[in-house]
Amino acid sequence: MKLYFFPSACSAAVHIILEEIKAKFELIYVGKNAAIEALKDFNCINPLKSVPALELDSGLILTQNIAILEYLADTNPEYNLLAPIGSFDRVEIIKWSSFIATDIHKSFSPLFLLDRISPSKTTQSEVIQWSISNINKYFSLLNNHLEHKNYLACEKFTIADAYLFVVFQWTKYTNIKTAGFPFLNEYIKNLATRQSIQNVMNKEKQYK
Repeated sequence: MKLYFFPSACSAAVHIILEEIKAKFELIYVGKNAAIEALKDFNCINPLKSVPALELDSGLILTQNIAILEYLADTNPEYNLLAPIGSFDRVEIIKWSSFIATDIHKSFSPLFLLDRISPSKTTQSEVIQWSISNINKYFSLLNNHLEHKNYLACEKFTIADAYLFVVFQWTKYTNIKTAGFPFLNEYIKNLATRQSIQNVMNKEKQYK
């Protein structure tokens, strides 16, 4: 398999799950100063030029983070990264994954695109305040949820935890303060000790 990625982007969640299932795969960097051939291939694979994109051994291409995460979990059920179809636990995992993708992730996105949104510093300031307000609201919800939990759902590591770990790291690049969320911070600290996550962080930092 081939994973097309940017370091620390949401594709890192797929990278973590690939490490979890001990898959054989090749990392294809498509960020700044990427190889011309890699960029040409990526443009054909995903015209939106967004990561992640996963090329399977069969040649089939998967895009969209949650879809890829679900596929990898479902095709490797022995790792228990997603509960069985029809179970309440599965709904819980997908609920949290969707919350991360549609609420938290999308609240961070404008912070990386301020110059594209508007050249106006006033507008940019308003966008920043909107994003931070939403992120704080969502982090507060997560902090309360995690007060007596080690994982988001099912009392075990799942695809939702991989995704949240990655998105939380964006606070470092956007100067968002997280001291007010002690349970969320402890949860992230514990996840950071996981071997799959350490592997991904070590591999992807080489491309920054």
